[in-house]
Amino acid sequence: MNDAEFKKSLSRYLDANVCDHLLGVDTCESELPKVPLDNFFGDEVLSLLYRSKDPGSRTLSKTKAMLEVVSDPRAARHLRAEAAVALGRFVQARQPDDFFSELGRSHPLQWYRLARQLNSVVGALAFANVILAQHGQHVEFDLDVDPLPRLKQDKKASTPLQTIHVGREVPQAWYLGARVAVRHVQRRFTGWGSEDFGCAFACIVNYLTLLSAFHLENLKLQIAQRHEALDWLKPLWNRLIQAAPEQARDPEQYHAALVEQQLAVLLRLDDLEQGRAELHAPRPIAMAAPANSDHIVVIKGEIPKSSERNEADYLKQYEVLRSPVGLTPLPDMETLAAIRKALEGEFPWAGEAISVVMSELIGRRRHGVMRLGFAPVLLVGPPGTGKTRFAQRLSDLFGTPNTVINMAGMCDVKVLKGVTRGWASNRPSRIVEFIQQTKVGNPLFILDEIDKASSAYGHGGAPQEALLDLLEPGNARRYQDIYLMTECNVSHCLYIATSNSLAALTEPLLSRLRPVYFPPPGPEHSEVIVHGVLADMERAWGLPAGVLEVTPRQLADLQGLAPREMRCALLAMLGRDTETSIYTLH
Repeated sequence: MNDAEFKKSLSRYLDANVCDHLLGVDTCESELPKVPLDNFFGDEVLSLLYRSKDPGSRTLSKTKAMLEVVSDPRAARHLRAEAAVALGRFVQARQPDDFFSELGRSHPLQWYRLARQLNSVVGALAFANVILAQHGQHVEFDLDVDPLPRLKQDKKASTPLQTIHVGREVPQAWYLGARVAVRHVQRRFTGWGSEDFGCAFACIVNYLTLLSAFHLENLKLQIAQRHEALDWLKPLWNRLIQAAPEQARDPEQYHAALVEQQLAVLLRLDDLEQGRAELHAPRPIAMAAPANSDHIVVIKGEIPKSSERNEADYLKQYEVLRSPVGLTPLPDMETLAAIRKALEGEFPWAGEAISVVMSELIGRRRHGVMRLGFAPVLLVGPPGTGKTRFAQRLSDLFGTPNTVINMAGMCDVKVLKGVTRGWASNRPSRIVEFIQQTKVGNPLFILDEIDKASSAYGHGGAPQEALLDLLEPGNARRYQDIYLMTECNVSHCLYIATSNSLAALTEPLLSRLRPVYFPPPGPEHSEVIVHGVLADMERAWGLPAGVLEVTPRQLADLQGLAPREMRCALLAMLGRDTETSIYTLH
């Protein structure tokens, strides 16, 4: 290529004046520095910049400086990595469709691969994104909108959205990006910014959720590989979740969103393994629920009859459970967000409990689940901190009935399993009884003070042992009610247990519960608690909202009391001030 041809090709890449300036640089061949990295991966423009003494343009001067950094083996690795990423973007931004058909050039992939080799997680994700772009694809990843990534097809591509999938090499690029992040764990991600953390999360989440669709056996192998990789990915992920919020404007909210995302990803991976989810994306909600998904038959078999007339009449009441009963639906995403906000406003000291419950519900809803449900939760904290009231309020907000089963002092299983026919105290289990009373198949049972129930076998069995079947979905589908003498499907029931400590709970019981610390509220939460207790009283007494209020002086007297103590104090206040039953809060 002669000078004229070279200048013509170069003018497609750089401004004409800049070309003239660079080509006019008077340098003797013997003075030209040797170009490293195989002439910058065969890039004649970058080689020319590197050899130029004065590029003239500010942008080109910065590019020349980056070329010098990336070429210097004595420079810090992170600086060389940053330079490699910047050079990759420089090349990528100026890359036409037929990029330099006759002019020597480098490719962005070469620079991003170099950045990855220098331990840049930003370069690792950029490498994967370039490969996706070559196939007319990109990933949308916005934690504020959706905890899961979405694989999108470019408008100019002809492949239908329902059939797109990533190529074989893209998941490997994400996997290597996660491996890069591991190298920074011991240094506790020193020097990382929000972009580094975002790229690390993207590599992990994309690798776990976006698979290649070739054939069934290959898909099974990929899912098995993901589960195997979780052995090291999950600890890395947890450390990233702990460290990343320091870079956010609202660390607490960002941490909660990252935890929610992790749960959503793990749920999707489980759904993929069980064949319950589409490969390319979670199934749209409108298509996910089968017919009659809002009902369930609790008793599918016969209820043995009784020879005693009174008992026979009583048993007839439970025939209704042989027909479908309703299930409380899971609210839409907008309603879930409103419920979460309401809980945070009423129980600001219980952030962890709110996050655990709401994260699972949001994850379920995003995957198309239509029935209200969550894994059994154990709220652990000092007495009088509002654990039971929190569970009741949760039930109220979701519109499903609830009842409290007081486990303190329980030494047999009569309440949980029922009482045999023929005894004066015979009755069904409280679980089936409450379903029959409410005609709802997924009510909430609050197992209060579960640590005070006996864990030893007595004449009627151990209550903690009886809970094992109820809390295990597989066994709960065939739960044997002693009084009704038939199997009952109570697998959709919801459970929130409360406890002051974990010491008295058996290991099998703990394995079926998700323990969550429920701390005592601080003095700063007194006004919130007062309003909550007054609202409960208004609902219980059938009064309009806002009728019961307190004065600032009375509020000061209530400062620092636990929720249980505050309720007693408020009742005493309201009863003592008979002349003025309505108070004003200024």
